[in-house]
Amino acid sequence: MGDMKTRALRDNLDAALSQYPINGKIEEVSEYNRIAQSGVTETPALLFDNQIISEGVVPSIEALTKLLRNRFLYKSKLYRLNKILIPVDFSVASENAMRFGWELARVFNASIDVVHAMEGVFEGNSLAPSGFLEHEIKRTQDTLQDFVADMFQQYFPNEKPVPPIPAGPGEMVNQDSLYKIQAKVEFGFPEVVLEKLTQHYDLLILGTSGKSALTTQLIGSVSLELCREAHCPVLLIPPGSLFTGFKNILYASNFESNDPEKVKQVVAFSKKFDAQLHFVHVGKVQERGEKLERALFEVNYKYSDPEKPFIFQKMIGDDVTEKLHEYAFYHKTDLFVFVTPRRGFWQNLVHRSKTRDMLLNTHTPVLVVHQFNDLVNN
Repeated sequence: MGDMKTRALRDNLDAALSQYPINGKIEEVSEYNRIAQSGVTETPALLFDNQIISEGVVPSIEALTKLLRNRFLYKSKLYRLNKILIPVDFSVASENAMRFGWELARVFNASIDVVHAMEGVFEGNSLAPSGFLEHEIKRTQDTLQDFVADMFQQYFPNEKPVPPIPAGPGEMVNQDSLYKIQAKVEFGFPEVVLEKLTQHYDLLILGTSGKSALTTQLIGSVSLELCREAHCPVLLIPPGSLFTGFKNILYASNFESNDPEKVKQVVAFSKKFDAQLHFVHVGKVQERGEKLERALFEVNYKYSDPEKPFIFQKMIGDDVTEKLHEYAFYHKTDLFVFVTPRRGFWQNLVHRSKTRDMLLNTHTPVLVVHQFNDLVNN
């Protein structure tokens, strides 16, 4: 605790807190066992909310101030994006979701879990005989493994997954990229199984227009339920959508979505693709608060450290989705972002048949980000 680096770290942290005060406390730890249990391998080290920020070095005052300002960003699932969940029903839509998932895994160096939810293991109100269950489980697991292997052979011939490794049943590791793909079967109703699983993942990718109730419609009952209840961001991949990166991202803006932490998350996400962000607001001609909204976005965008110029566009109209698609068409948008400030937002957005039909017919992926329950360890 008394060495030069530790004193420098303490002084820099004090200076950073004087520039950006937060509620909390600082604890200095010198006991060897506690240091070892924390996962720290080199001192001095700094942990923030039990996450290791630095080891063996002394971050500058500027770097620590940025850390304090962005402390919630570093805890957000969309920012870290280490684990991707992809439900499949062996349809073309599932293949498309996996293609997007693999490309995103490249960008974020993330692992992928491919899951098939089995709900047809009951006879009447009781479980089927154990022999039948064992046979169905084995058959479904083999089908799932073949589905993943065939998809890679077709779309990624130079990145074929190797056979399962001892680390776990169904787990496959690509020899070149070392991305992990784990294929597994779960039991239960899809919306229940997937909602629970999303607690442990950073992104859920849903292919739409598949064979099952999970992906029959973009705003089908399961998709709608997951968009509302998932514990991580949800990426909806419509039919016919091809991954070419995200060059222009449309952030559907309004007062309720103007959360500085969500703006930071989407800006950080867009940086991974060197994308241009478009904040698009749809409203009436003489709408109150428009100037204030833009000012708030400019402030939040400034503190998000963007590398692209700020774009804020007002669209005049009553049908939000129609105007968003109009803007997207002329600006070649390849990703919609909706921030859901309340649980009923997504359902209200697609309530009208015209809006719903347009979403069903879009070829543009939709990313749903929640203002609730999408932080790590939430």
